[in-house]
Amino acid sequence: MKNPTQRLTRLAAAACLCLGFAAHAQNIDWKHFDGESINVLLNNHPWSNAIRDMAPEFTAKTGIKLRVELLNEDPQRARLGTLLQAKSPDIDVFNSLQIREGAVYAKAGWYADLMPLLGNKTLTALDFNYEDFGEGLRKATTFNGKVVALPINVEGPLFYTRSDIFARCKVEVPAYLEDIPAAAAKLKACDPAQGVWDARGVRNAIPYSMASFVFNSGGDFKSADKKQPGLCQPKTIAGMAMYADLLKNYGPVGAINHSFPQVVELLGQGKIAMTHESSNEFSNIMKYPGRDNDIQVRVLPKGRESGISKPVAFGFGLSISAYSKKKDAAWYFLQWATSAEVESKLVSKGVAPPRASVFDGPAMRTWASEKPVRQQWVDALREISRTGTGDYASPTDRVPETREIIGRAVQEMVLGEKSPKDAACAADADLAKLQ
Repeated sequence: MKNPTQRLTRLAAAACLCLGFAAHAQNIDWKHFDGESINVLLNNHPWSNAIRDMAPEFTAKTGIKLRVELLNEDPQRARLGTLLQAKSPDIDVFNSLQIREGAVYAKAGWYADLMPLLGNKTLTALDFNYEDFGEGLRKATTFNGKVVALPINVEGPLFYTRSDIFARCKVEVPAYLEDIPAAAAKLKACDPAQGVWDARGVRNAIPYSMASFVFNSGGDFKSADKKQPGLCQPKTIAGMAMYADLLKNYGPVGAINHSFPQVVELLGQGKIAMTHESSNEFSNIMKYPGRDNDIQVRVLPKGRESGISKPVAFGFGLSISAYSKKKDAAWYFLQWATSAEVESKLVSKGVAPPRASVFDGPAMRTWASEKPVRQQWVDALREISRTGTGDYASPTDRVPETREIIGRAVQEMVLGEKSPKDAACAADADLAKLQ
């Protein structure tokens, strides 16, 4: 008689082998759409640039060819809007910012519903694990029960400071929000030739980097009952005025025409000492020589009087066009591009992963441990993911228009065309018309 232990071992091995074959049989055939081509329209973003470079890997895995078009943010939105309004099948996949245009796109019917694809076992890989994306990110990409996108990153504005400039001028890095203007004044007095501050000054870009100035001052973009615009509130005005005054008194000439490319260049070249700019720009800032040694990164300081730290946090999403004729092949691309395997590779590109398993995984830990500034970036992202908000607009779905109106009010303050109160209250009147 055979040894019972050996027999059980062989039975267990056979069972595992059968289960392995069963799992393999249930998994998708990545070559199912071999020979297909899909068109992808993305904005100029660290994630987009990395994915474009990795496109050959996707084609090798699936046989699907990618035609990737990258445009700067506003031109991409304009081109995308034109194609979707025309119900064109020429675009299969695109990325968009759900907190900005998501409600408009969903109402227009431009997003394909991903829910049926997620539930299709013949099209969705067994290890995809949709729940691995943070709950807040999943909620932000769902409208009226429809999943309209898969999260591709976590991001938000962070407070960048040049420690070497602060040290040279013997000025302490601001510990509270109210310390920022005072530190700016000391830096300017120390060296009038040294640039001090820059931040987004273009109208539709201002709310992104300004929002936490409002929140940390104790203000809000909505009224107390959340039903009306709330710019014309004392604490909101104070936050807007602080942001405007920093640009006016310590920003470079032409600051109201600056967005992230100009801000990043000035910080990277040492022409400014501090800014509040996107976490996405970390990798671009680090490309400048020496910045990995003299840049410090953290969440914008909380208000001393308010005690509030309320950062902005969100992420872009990757969607399939409702008018695509290749939705199934496009779904293969979405799965690959948002997989844990690909996200782990993007960590070294400075892309913060939306999957919890990757954010807390070995690739992120190893990369962050190599330089203190990387760990600061990771810690700041973890904080904004935990405490941040993506809601920094008036109570309306017409978010792009609210950003223009809010940005205009800040520009009026910078240019001295209106007092902070007059600019904010006039903006509220215009915002109320959007409801």
